[in-house]
Amino acid sequence: MAFSRSTDWIIQPRDRGAEQRLARELSVHPTMAAVLAARGMAEPAEAEAFLRPSLDDLHDPFLLPDMEPAVERVLQALEQNEPILVHGDYDADGITSTALLVRFLAKLGANVQYYLPHRFEDSYGLSERAVRASRGQAGLIIAVDCGIRDHEAVACACGQGQDVIVVDHHEPGERLPEGALVIDPKRRDAHYPERALAAVGLAFKLASAICRRLDLPEKSLQRAFLDLVAIGTIADVSPLVGENRVLTGAGLQLLPCTRKVGLQVLLELCELTDEVGARDVAYRLGPRLNAVGRMADATDALELLLTDDEDAARRHALHLDALNSQRRSEQERIFREALEMIEREVDPNSDRVVVLARQGWHRGVVGIVAAKVLEHTGLPTVLMAVEGAHARGSARSIPGFNVARALEGCDDLLARFGGHSLAAGCELPAERVQELRERLNAIGREVLTDDDLRPRIYADVEVDLAEVDHQLATDLSLMEPFGEGNPEPMLVARNVPITRARTVGAGGSHLKLLVEANGRHIDCIGFGLGDLEEVTRPGTRVDLCFSPQIDNYTGVPRLQLQLEDIRPV
Repeated sequence: MAFSRSTDWIIQPRDRGAEQRLARELSVHPTMAAVLAARGMAEPAEAEAFLRPSLDDLHDPFLLPDMEPAVERVLQALEQNEPILVHGDYDADGITSTALLVRFLAKLGANVQYYLPHRFEDSYGLSERAVRASRGQAGLIIAVDCGIRDHEAVACACGQGQDVIVVDHHEPGERLPEGALVIDPKRRDAHYPERALAAVGLAFKLASAICRRLDLPEKSLQRAFLDLVAIGTIADVSPLVGENRVLTGAGLQLLPCTRKVGLQVLLELCELTDEVGARDVAYRLGPRLNAVGRMADATDALELLLTDDEDAARRHALHLDALNSQRRSEQERIFREALEMIEREVDPNSDRVVVLARQGWHRGVVGIVAAKVLEHTGLPTVLMAVEGAHARGSARSIPGFNVARALEGCDDLLARFGGHSLAAGCELPAERVQELRERLNAIGREVLTDDDLRPRIYADVEVDLAEVDHQLATDLSLMEPFGEGNPEPMLVARNVPITRARTVGAGGSHLKLLVEANGRHIDCIGFGLGDLEEVTRPGTRVDLCFSPQIDNYTGVPRLQLQLEDIRPV
């Protein structure tokens, strides 16, 4: 069964006037100016603010809904030495959010406790079991990266005489948790300028507001905690634009000199000692923090971020590393089995959503595999682990199919659900999986067109390859950190002659090319493009979609094109 479809290259039109103005006033490479203009930054002042983000440009935290009464309630707890429970979540965003608030409140002298739910012992979100256990132990609960849909758990806390502050970035339901203060920029009545902050960013905003009220220096707060904000924001795949870009950029600069012993050890384990980029967080630090919550008890990762003991930090870090290796093994197995099920159960001509469930799948890994299945099929995907009478899993989606809204349309089948437009989690009786499959596919057929399912590559600008040089790659690095919402600049060059081609890597999975541009030869690497060797023989001409990079592998910086796609002319 074939899911392969031709990929459309969507290239932005050029605004030559804006490009010339940007190149002149910002003193940047003309193609860099073209990329900025293609991304909607046609005015020099706007582009300047993007290229040189400043912490001075952060918005007033008191613009967030319920921030004022939330700060007053925390200060009351501080004054009365009232125990505070910080309840987080078991992913990297929830772990870093919890670490930030626990460390910050402890510095203020608070009587602070923490709790992270266990993926296999607690339900998703704010744990009612943990709330009940906190009765008489904490007068204030701060639920971070959870709580927005946990009405029963919030009601339980209120019924026990506890106050609840929800610090969450997930989509609210039709109503907010009754009796709680809710700091969420996605509230319908919110007027905060940024909707896309990760939970760790909101936790930082709460800390910032408390500092303002206590007249404490926010610069010290930034130096102390933006390393955690960067990790949580990137690992949660939040858009790296606006405030997220400001916070993450500053946090990445602080990471190599972090004073947190656990982070120092983790960076050393990941061989990141000099410079840390967004890709390093996304593919090395983040997965290790996430792995422990997927495979075991996320509290181990939290304690790594809280400890000041180097020996304890090393034990925690090695534990995270081992669990990450176990996670990779499980992921590969489940992906193979999912592909086998797709061959039997999914019709690429009529199905619009892949829904798979199986006994023996690891609940903590199905979300990662769902993303890989989506990449393979191009279809929104829900993967669930069947455990006895229950199926629990994760969904990953594409633009045009709001999976959280689709699940809301199936809420009569579901015991629990929540998430974003592109990612969500759900739980339902195993006997109703087929009903969910049918219902989601009906919704998919209603809202998704064939055009929605065509894979696309969005390129910033078409260029003559002669324009691409070392200076351009250096200038483009000013647009870092790259990630969701701010991808690496993508260029297209036509009719490029190939002078050398070979495959590299295990099984020849990658493609290395040498191409010619006005007498210059430029190295290219295409990860996962080894199957295009036939159309890239020396002497042929191709169209390239690529990102210019500076390759420092040999110790001598040189220009290299990282290929996204290739077409024969």
